[in-house]
Amino acid sequence: MDRLRIGVVGIGVQGQLHARALREMRQVELVAVADPAPRNRDWAVDTLGVRAVPDITDLLDEVDAVSICTPDHLHEDATLAALAAGRRVLLEKPMALSTASCDRILAGRPDPDALTIGHILRFDPRVTRLREIVRSGELGEIWHVKVWRCTSQAVGAGIWDRTSVAWFLGIHDADLLRFVTGREVEVTGAVGRKVLSPSHDVVHATVRFDDGAIGTMENTWTLPHSRPSRADAGLRIVGEHGLLEMDLSHNDLLYAQRQGTASYLDTYFWPSRGPGGAYNLRTQLEAFADAALTGGPTPVSGEEGRAAVAIVEGIEAALAADPASTPPTAG
Repeated sequence: MDRLRIGVVGIGVQGQLHARALREMRQVELVAVADPAPRNRDWAVDTLGVRAVPDITDLLDEVDAVSICTPDHLHEDATLAALAAGRRVLLEKPMALSTASCDRILAGRPDPDALTIGHILRFDPRVTRLREIVRSGELGEIWHVKVWRCTSQAVGAGIWDRTSVAWFLGIHDADLLRFVTGREVEVTGAVGRKVLSPSHDVVHATVRFDDGAIGTMENTWTLPHSRPSRADAGLRIVGEHGLLEMDLSHNDLLYAQRQGTASYLDTYFWPSRGPGGAYNLRTQLEAFADAALTGGPTPVSGEEGRAAVAIVEGIEAALAADPASTPPTAG
């Protein structure tokens, strides 16, 4: 097999990004997409020139693999259908919305390498380098860690009726902590506040690593619409011999129009420019495709995806037990 025949399931914002990147990759043939919404199917036909069907079962006979980008609560059924058909699966994070759902997905794999979880930060060169330093032992004993990921309320407003800030943003950081340090993470507490949505819009969680280091996680979608960059994210690790600090925001390229507004253009994650060149999403998709074509090991295992879900699940449980959670503010 010279090229991987692939389909994208779910053609919302993320699915469109996957489809655009896949269409330009030399080792991939984008065969079809599946989405129940006629508008999304029309977009795929008009923009990508591929067949568009309503359901994943309508394309499984045509493909070797699928990229599943459905809303999080639909991950389990679509993934199990693809795995049962013997297809390789790239499943966007979070793997599922509970460890119980993750366990059902894991049980449905014909082999461990059939499933890859789309934790995109693992393919960021900044993260890779920081991880190398931490894993080398240069930093000595890790004392404490801070990780944060905040975004605009405009991002939250489109999705907070079906997810939470901990699931949408915190899942990145839950995996990041384990991936960079190589240590297991336990949630020790969390507090949150509801100011915009039915769910918590601000979450601060505390964690403990299995070697005794402690950490904090901050996730919000409360930044004003007017902020030029929609993302403020980073990681700080303080240890015996010094610190490592990494800015993970999407603010590397500023575009200030003479007549208009200023904004930062994303060149790391899923750029708005043409799909050529290297960026994290494309690197992730290429790793998945190469593993599928060669029969190689999965780039990010289902077990790794489940571990990140367990952390966010712990944060949500701590929030549910917090008596000080406040209702949305009036007005």
